[in-house]
Amino acid sequence: MNLRTHEKTEGQNIPAVIICLFHISATLWGFTEQVEVTGLFSKDCILPCSFTPGHDEVIHWSKENKIVHSYYRQKDQLEEQDPHYRARTQLFHENIPSGNASLKVSNLIMSDEGSYTCYVGTTESRTEVEVLLHLRAPSSYALEYQKTNTERRLKCYAFLTYPAPNISWVQGNVSVQETDQEETRNGALYSIRSDKDIINTADTYYCHIHFHHDVWAAEWKMMQDDLSRKEGDRAVIPCGHGNDIASTDGFSVVWTFHRNAVTSILASFNGTFHSHQPRVQIDETDFSVMLDDLIGDDSGEYLCNISTPLYTKLTVSTLHVENSGNTWIIVLVGFAVAVAVAVAVAEVALYCLKKKKKRGVHANKGQHSPGALESESINMEREQEEPCLPTNNQHKGTPEGQEESYEHRNMQQENSSLHTDTTEIGDEKNK
Repeated sequence: MNLRTHEKTEGQNIPAVIICLFHISATLWGFTEQVEVTGLFSKDCILPCSFTPGHDEVIHWSKENKIVHSYYRQKDQLEEQDPHYRARTQLFHENIPSGNASLKVSNLIMSDEGSYTCYVGTTESRTEVEVLLHLRAPSSYALEYQKTNTERRLKCYAFLTYPAPNISWVQGNVSVQETDQEETRNGALYSIRSDKDIINTADTYYCHIHFHHDVWAAEWKMMQDDLSRKEGDRAVIPCGHGNDIASTDGFSVVWTFHRNAVTSILASFNGTFHSHQPRVQIDETDFSVMLDDLIGDDSGEYLCNISTPLYTKLTVSTLHVENSGNTWIIVLVGFAVAVAVAVAVAEVALYCLKKKKKRGVHANKGQHSPGALESESINMEREQEEPCLPTNNQHKGTPEGQEESYEHRNMQQENSSLHTDTTEIGDEKNK
């Protein structure tokens, strides 16, 4: 009662000694409560504080030696507020009469983390609540599978997180050490990658990322029974998910194809189904993937990635696509056609070569005879008009033993009579 009288006589400001006494009394009388709260970096957070409703409420929030927020005489008193919290704190005035002194802190930063004290005094009672604020970033996590030649590796990621998490690996049922780790900083935020080589594909591998009161888990598994299909067939590749997580908020499925160190997205589901390839569909009941009209290039590893905010599962299946029997027939027919074309081209080339040689012999033997020159000129004109290809007449050929001076000058027209073109002086004696 004396304290309230002193408050009225001193004016608008509550003496610091009164608040200090209230703090000590509350601690000695055992009214202190402890609460833990986790807030997200850059988000808003409410620090809870409840008390027994009374009259003439005095509310004082502090952190270490800093005044975070003060309220008395039915309004905020922020003249002494620490600049670090300026314009970032708010009480719920309409709820104070019902015993709610909770404080909203906006746009959390890393230095906001720590222990806060909420003191509430009324004419009827005194209450003190200690609130421990933990801060973490709204991070994202991922498990990546990589294959190069015969080597396989898993990469476990924590992106832009706070505080720095602890990452552990399990192979089968045994805890194992990571292969490598890389850590980067962006201000107060951490990004960490932990690698683990896959030694035995028959084992299931687990990555666990531990942070305050929570664990993010990822699982990798390879199906031991490979799928074998023929070209033109259809393949159905299971995803291996549990129906119990399909209705979880943030549930998603992504199918990818891995071949020759190249990864391509086939299909996905995040509330709706999406196909990124014309021959690929996802079964809406079990999220298996269906491939139509298989070809040889469809052989490879198929990865089903199931994700929720706190869980990821990767399932790898191997597909072998065998050549159908028709493929060998097509190859043999193509080879036979190629050989036939090559033989035909060789025959034409050989015929043209022989014809050129024969033309050179005629020119040398007839160079001293005027008639021969005239005959050779006519024959050359005829040869230029004819293509360098064998004809039916050429199969008849020049009779063996024929006098060279009559060569190319007689014509056979389905009778045995002899017709001589371009009569020469030497012809009379021969007749």
